[in-house]
Amino acid sequence: MSEATIADQSYLFLNRIQDRRFDEESLRILELSLVATNVKSFYDLRSGLRDFMRSESSAVFGELTGESIVAKLSVLEFFARAFALIGDTESCLAMKYEALTLREIKSPSCLWLRVSHSEWINFAVQSMEHGFPCIARKASENALLGLKRDSLIEPKSEEYSETLDAAAENVRRLRDSAASLTSSHSVQAQGAEYLRSKELRILSRQTRPIKNLDSTGSNLFREGISKRNKRMLQHLRSTPSDG
Repeated sequence: MSEATIADQSYLFLNRIQDRRFDEESLRILELSLVATNVKSFYDLRSGLRDFMRSESSAVFGELTGESIVAKLSVLEFFARAFALIGDTESCLAMKYEALTLREIKSPSCLWLRVSHSEWINFAVQSMEHGFPCIARKASENALLGLKRDSLIEPKSEEYSETLDAAAENVRRLRDSAASLTSSHSVQAQGAEYLRSKELRILSRQTRPIKNLDSTGSNLFREGISKRNKRMLQHLRSTPSDG
């Protein structure tokens, strides 16, 4: 596919999103637009689409106030699939988590929306595999709640109870592993910030000015730590709370 054709397909996809056409045809066009002639153009295109879709998703969800639960879930599914095609795993998981949480909130009045414990377990495993332990921990906790609920409402039998108990034990191990990783990342972030603050205090006490500080390797390293900490903080703040 030529670069001109790729550009045309991308432009068509952007127009359809701005026209709020969240359908299979839009996903097909997105998939076609990602067929690039070289690696550089592919990654540049994917990066641009990722930024555009993140921005549009925020605007779109603000417009869904008052819409039916079915309409909201349909849009969430569309964006989850679109982010998956683009390769934005974090946003894809965020959309899936929003959909599961929304279903859980509405399930008392609409039983068909109830999220099964197996759905929460699968989502928790997927989140862990892609490196998002914070989301995995929340999903694991919801899975345990689902298992407890099922143990109360499902017909009881010794075999069924043993199956639920085994599943609960596996989920608890997953939850604990996710919590451990989340805590470890937090400690590492705090340690890095402390060392960075200590370095800055030492530099501020030096009487001789340092020239071309921005070009030094140590400063670039500190900037890298700062950016990583900001990304982690933004991720933790943006993770939806338990429904």
